[in-house]
Amino acid sequence: MTEFKLPELGENIDQGDLVRLMIAPGADVKEGQPVMELETDKAVIEVPSSVSGVVSEVRVKEGDKLKVGQVIFTVENGAGTKAATRKVPTSSDTTPPSEGEKKSIDGAAGVPARRVECCSDWLLWNASRIEGVNLRS
Repeated sequence: MTEFKLPELGENIDQGDLVRLMIAPGADVKEGQPVMELETDKAVIEVPSSVSGVVSEVRVKEGDKLKVGQVIFTVENGAGTKAATRKVPTSSDTTPPSEGEKKSIDGAAGVPARRVECCSDWLLWNASRIEGVNLRS
């Protein structure tokens, strides 16, 4: 059995209200599939699953206040992100890009990124963080 816990949602966001649950016990869920809508103090966001399998138990209900790290549901025959299977960062992954290598939101090298006050899309925020794109400059 694999647990799905509420992932980190962004800087200074550690909780939210469950607006809509998109899964139920017995449902098939795949990694990356939206499983709930969560309202934070900044926006309503869809939260994708980091596990795959058949939902065996849902531990929350709509209207609940959820905290980062809280178990939301469990899956049978689940495959998910495990510490042992995660990619270990290398020095090239953690070294900040040089001025000539910086990327914009559009992916063009050397082009300044567009200013974004609040990134309401968790997937965009996470992808920009992984790729080294600065959404605030």
